[in-house]
Amino acid sequence: MSKEEIPTGTTAASGLRPLLIGPSSGPEHPYPYRMSGPVISGFGRGSKELGIPTANLPVDNSLTPWISSIPSGVYFGWASLLLPPSHPNYSPASNTSWSMFPMVMSIGYNPFYKNDTRSAEVHVLHEFQADFYGTDMRLLIMGYIRDEKDYKGLDDLVEDITFDCRVARQSLSRPGWRVKELGDGGQFEGGWLVEQEEEKASL
Repeated sequence: MSKEEIPTGTTAASGLRPLLIGPSSGPEHPYPYRMSGPVISGFGRGSKELGIPTANLPVDNSLTPWISSIPSGVYFGWASLLLPPSHPNYSPASNTSWSMFPMVMSIGYNPFYKNDTRSAEVHVLHEFQADFYGTDMRLLIMGYIRDEKDYKGLDDLVEDITFDCRVARQSLSRPGWRVKELGDGGQFEGGWLVEQEEEKASL
């Protein structure tokens, strides 16, 4: 797709922005990145202040050495959650216990809030009826949307995040970016997202 053909939109804080990331064929090197861990409690701002709930993962350079060298900013891709059967949103993919969803995530310091610790905050693009702290999460990070930035006000921040979600959904709707394991015509190999622990141990 040529640059002229990429659909765009605008936000008050960032101006003209593309609605699609990357070529239609799929992510390019060095993507995708993998990240996993238990969902931990974060700053408590996502739901209360922004109306955009986030699930945090520990930032551990020893487990994800690439994370110290990538730019801070907003990324997108796929998340899988090992929800317990008792969770109201438990709906695993076939032949697995993992449930898969599109996601956007922030890796960085969130200058609007002036954090002094680098965090990984994931917004799963699905409406959940209950939280899932402690649940194992796996991320397949498919691409980079934009730099992190400061904002004059909360409304500008929310508008840009909402646009990030549109970018993620539209970018991931293309066959080259959808994981095969969803069973809806996706062409990207995302088997790691739903791999059973016993399968991992045998590799």
